[in-house]
This record gives sequence, C-alpha cells and structure tokens, in this order.
Amino acid sequence: MGFIFSGLFWGIILVIFGLTVIVKAVFNIDIPVFRIIFAVVLIYFGVKILVGNRTRISHGNSIIFDKAKITSVKGENEYNIIFGSGDIDLTDIELTEDKHFAEVNVVFGSGKIFIDKDIPVIIKATSVFADCQLPKGNSGFFGERIYKSDSYSRDDPALTLEVTVVFGNANIIAR
Repeated sequence: MGFIFSGLFWGIILVIFGLTVIVKAVFNIDIPVFRIIFAVVLIYFGVKILVGNRTRISHGNSIIFDKAKITSVKGENEYNIIFGSGDIDLTDIELTEDKHFAEVNVVFGSGKIFIDKDIPVIIKATSVFADCQLPKGNSGFFGERIYKSDSYSRDDPALTLEVTVVFGNANIIAR
C-alpha cells in the first residue's frame, strides 16, 4: 500500500495525465485515464484483500507483495519484483566460456540491482511508464536504453542483463 502513497506513483499519474492531454489535443483521441487508474487501484486492493498476507513471497528468485533481498541463485536467470520492493544482488555471477544471461522484471514495484563493476556487462533496459536508472546515471521513462560497461567487448564473455520495468522504478548500481 506504500507504493500508492509514494511520490513515484503520483509522478507517474501526473505524467500519464499530461500525455493524455497532449494526445487529446494533437490526435483528438479521448483516453479515460482516471477510470483506468481507478480500476487498476481497485484491482490491486482487491487482490491484497483476497490473498491477505499469505502471498508475501520472497524466496528463490521472486519478490511478490513483499520487501526482501535476493542474491544470485545458481541456475536461475530470471528475477522478479512484483507489487513489492527489494534488492537483487548479481555481483556473485561468474562468467563462463559462454556469455551469461540474466533477466530482471520489476512490475508495480521498486528495486535495486547490484552488479560487479569489474565484469563486462551489457544492459538492455526497457521501461514502460517507469524509471530505470543505469550505472552511469542515464535513465528512461518510456522506451529502451542500452548500456555497455567500459570493459565490455563483443568477443569476450559478458553478462547480458535484460531489465524490464513497468509502472515502477529500478536502479542498477555497479559496485
């Protein structure tokens, strides 16, 4: 419930409202934004009421309706934060002969993703009405951004990290 009272949520609401005003003025298309947002909030509260605290999941590679920390799990390459917040520590990932792949999804949530600054990495960040901060400070609200570390080379093994953020925020930190 803290997400609905956060500045990120209301910032997204204001940006969406502004976009609909532009779409209405330029294309003469009327989108009922407040009805859609109201419906999404009602669905969120309905799911929270139906499942209560029983759905707090923060084990393995997923955080759902919870706040937790996940470290890289051997054999897993997909990590999720859904209606929650947390830290995903991928600094332990060791590169093999093949290029290593990891996917992080943040949906209606907030997450920090930690990567090792010494390993070569390429990050493909996709954000939809969301904020995704890349290691060098560049971020995106809508669309796709690609980041390559200084040590990245197409011919050498590297960590390929795909980050998708929908109605939330993610901060990728190299340490």
